[in-house]
Amino acid sequence: MCFLDKLKGFLLKPKETFKSQKDESLGKAYQYYVVLLVIFSVLYGIVAIFADMNSLSQIAAMAGNMFGPGYGDAILAFGGFAAAMDFFFIYMMFVFSLFWIFVSGFVLHCFVLMFDGEKGYRMTLKSMFYAYTPYLILGWIPFINIIALIWTLILQIIGLAEYQEISTGKAVMVVLLPIILFAIGILLFGVVIAAFVTGIMSLAGIVA
Repeated sequence: MCFLDKLKGFLLKPKETFKSQKDESLGKAYQYYVVLLVIFSVLYGIVAIFADMNSLSQIAAMAGNMFGPGYGDAILAFGGFAAAMDFFFIYMMFVFSLFWIFVSGFVLHCFVLMFDGEKGYRMTLKSMFYAYTPYLILGWIPFINIIALIWTLILQIIGLAEYQEISTGKAVMVVLLPIILFAIGILLFGVVIAAFVTGIMSLAGIVA
């Protein structure tokens, strides 16, 4: 199956496409993911640079109106720096994503084992490579990226159920449980910070 057929299949007929690609090598699946990642990085970069340049132009216009044209021109001089930072961030994000998916795949596989998935880390990782299709194709579009993320989670559930040969309910738990645990961790961290700030404020009141 060629790249475009595979792309269309995972977007429109994910269950059938996961099944048809079950015997494809892990290397081929990773190559598919990398091509999608390149597309995403280029499109995301265009949007990010355009948005930053637009914001910088608006700030420069406001500064020019308030303090004089010289201030606006000085702010615009940072345009090259802003673009360079965008390029650097996007490049680092691309490199990070090349390797981080193997770590996140290992974490996800720990939950697969909790729910009787016995087909190995390789199959978990391959399901992730394919499941990222919606996000890497649409995730660069503001607001649409939320839909793309949910779509990716749904594909991950379908892929795990197919490749690990577990029920859909178990696949749902495998995908949602790490998210729930992470959300609880963030909430607890917020409670700790709030308690610390409250303590500092109380101490400052006593000292004052």
